Amino acid sequence: MQSLKEFVTYTKKTLSVRDTYALKANSAALGISRDVFVENAGFALAEEIKRGHKGDRIAVVCGRGDKGAAGLATARHLMTNMDVSVFFIGDPGTITNSNTKLNYRLVNDIMEICGITETNTITLVKELNGSDVTIDAIIGCGMRGRLSSLLISAITAINRCSKNIISLDIPSGIDGDTGMPNRVYVKANHTFTAHKMKQGIDRSKFVGGVTVVDVGIPLNAELFAGPGDVLLATEPRPMLSNKYTHGRILVVGGSKDFHGAPMLAAFAANSAMASLLSGAGYSTIAVPKEVADSVKKLSMELIVKPLDWDDADGTVAAISAIKHDVLVMGPGMEKSESTDSIVTRVIKSEKARGNTIIIDADATRVMAKHIALLGKNVILTPHEGEFRNLSGINISGATPVERIKKAISFVKRHEFTLVLKGHETIITNGDLLKLNRAETPVLGTMGTGDVLAGMISAYASVHKNQFESAVAAVYAHSKIGDMLYQKKGLHITAQDVINSIPDVLKQFDSLKP
Repeated sequence: MQSLKEFVTYTKKTLSVRDTYALKANSAALGISRDVFVENAGFALAEEIKRGHKGDRIAVVCGRGDKGAAGLATARHLMTNMDVSVFFIGDPGTITNSNTKLNYRLVNDIMEICGITETNTITLVKELNGSDVTIDAIIGCGMRGRLSSLLISAITAINRCSKNIISLDIPSGIDGDTGMPNRVYVKANHTFTAHKMKQGIDRSKFVGGVTVVDVGIPLNAELFAGPGDVLLATEPRPMLSNKYTHGRILVVGGSKDFHGAPMLAAFAANSAMASLLSGAGYSTIAVPKEVADSVKKLSMELIVKPLDWDDADGTVAAISAIKHDVLVMGPGMEKSESTDSIVTRVIKSEKARGNTIIIDADATRVMAKHIALLGKNVILTPHEGEFRNLSGINISGATPVERIKKAISFVKRHEFTLVLKGHETIITNGDLLKLNRAETPVLGTMGTGDVLAGMISAYASVHKNQFESAVAAVYAHSKIGDMLYQKKGLHITAQDVINSIPDVLKQFDSLKP
């Protein structure tokens, strides 16, 4: 029996702070809430501590967040057969974290928790002097800004008075991404970190020995795309931003006979701009001059550049002159020698400039003849037939595991990002893998793939990580399809998808001061 678990090797080895939050969000979407992980962490950490510290007197120092909740849960699992004291930094009446509230009550019902404020830090000093082990559960990996005077006093007391310090997840005062210390930081002898190594731990010399503790985060949360992946790729929008500072998209496509598809890709970018704080601020669409006026009439929001498709030199020069961060190449293109020449020359130019290139629709046919043009700044979005023409690999009738292996193998050879569209879309850059399972076939409609290309461009223009941008767009695109199915069944158009983008993406919006 084939299993997807072998693809765990294609998940991230170390986690940033945002990766950690993304995993929690994906787990919640799967029905596993944060309180489950707090309880799992408390039990697992208590078992680790029991193995190495039998008979020791344990002091647990907790803060108000998730790390404090895990510390309280750890204390609860330790106190039945060990000598445990619990200290809470600050006023418990100010706790807003539901998990911390619950575990504070559960512990305080059995044993008195000692509250530490500015007026009684000497109590913490005395108690820590009398303990064999101090567990640091004050500040987690999401710490930002300067520490309060109370936190500084508590961390200083831990460092001065403790014989052996164990930190949960990451030592308090250490940046979860950079590993750099704050003004003060807990000098841990050992760190028990949840689920996977954190970037801050991997980069820090201030964490002591490190043990990774399994807290029950399922492989599903890492292998399948979820709302956390949209959060991961969504950059907060600065208050002083403008249309030129958060992403410029150029869509090149169309033919003398068919102009709808590139318009849809541009609309997708514009819709993402309006609803996504990390979306495109400016979108230009370049089409053959014969259809430029028709496209202009479709929307006042579109900046339309007419191209003389029969003049390859002029077209390439015109495209290069348009300011953009991301190029979407291919929707609705005609099949001709001129098209082939334009596509290859533009892609070479874009690669030299370092821009992200999204190759969609008929441009994938051209790439089949020029496979060497694939590379690290290319995102390719074929369906099964286009992938066969491009790679020579037939995945029709293949099992999911076989499809994934063949996709990864091809990507590894050419070092690009692949979005292999289908009921179970495969997103991979050869090192990382995500799958997205559609709940309905509603997006199997003409033009919806071009909308996806536009959505990917909106993320990639700001977030810059091409793999994460592609994953976010694929998941959001599928959720739009799910929502439309509830409203309209199987009777939707690409325009329906475009119009519904804000309804799905607005929940991820945030502002940066």
